[in-house]
Amino acid sequence: MLFLAIGKVLTTSFSIGSGGSGGVFGPSIVIGGAMGGVVGKVFHQIMPGVVTEPGAFVVVGMAGFFTAVSNTPISTIIFVSEMTNSYHLLLPSLLVCSVSYLAARKWTIYEKQVKSKIDSPAHAGDFFVDILQAIRVKNLLHLVKKVEVIPRKMTFHDFREFFTETKQHYFPVVDQFNRLVGIFSSTDIRGIIFSRGVGNLVVMNDVATFDIIFTTPSEDLNTVLQKFTIKNIDSLPVVKDDDHGILIGMLNRREVISYYNEQVRKMKNRD
Repeated sequence: MLFLAIGKVLTTSFSIGSGGSGGVFGPSIVIGGAMGGVVGKVFHQIMPGVVTEPGAFVVVGMAGFFTAVSNTPISTIIFVSEMTNSYHLLLPSLLVCSVSYLAARKWTIYEKQVKSKIDSPAHAGDFFVDILQAIRVKNLLHLVKKVEVIPRKMTFHDFREFFTETKQHYFPVVDQFNRLVGIFSSTDIRGIIFSRGVGNLVVMNDVATFDIIFTTPSEDLNTVLQKFTIKNIDSLPVVKDDDHGILIGMLNRREVISYYNEQVRKMKNRD
């Protein structure tokens, strides 16, 4: 069995190294099984009272060797258990595969195999959604900006003076009880900002949109990004979960994307 394992290593190396089509799963199973059998026979000779079934080492050797080759411990255990039509060696196979994976995770026969799902282009979209769904707006409350609110009865003349001194682009509109009732952006007033004769005739309640697209601290970032794209807006009002009339602040699309990129970078560095 030892000569079989060594010979199979050489022949497989020659086949794959020369560009031949030989596969790696079958040879790995043969090599692992042969080496497992060698270990089983050796320990059976040394301590026959303890190692009574050296043949079990063949099955465990198959799983352990291919795990080291492919860095896929869970699927290998299932493969080998199905091939042998037995799950009696599931626990020792799990132990050996875990040790093999930890010892050989820096190397793999599959050179183009990515290290994790993060690095896989095939799963990039899934990973993007998974990460966004795991993050809540409450995790970004430190990025939510406090903004000046606009009373609904403020005249356009007064707002025009306010507008010349602010850098805001979105303006929440509140009632006399300071509750959110509407919102408008600098784009919405672009057509009349320099119009004459409307300063005291128009109040901001006439300009505001009452169909407010907002978010709450309990919503996930995937939902938030979908809301950003509904009307191609760059900022969303954040309101309380239990009272949508109480404004917490404004959350910018740029901040959400930047936070997501930061989380992905941290996960890659951790891996």
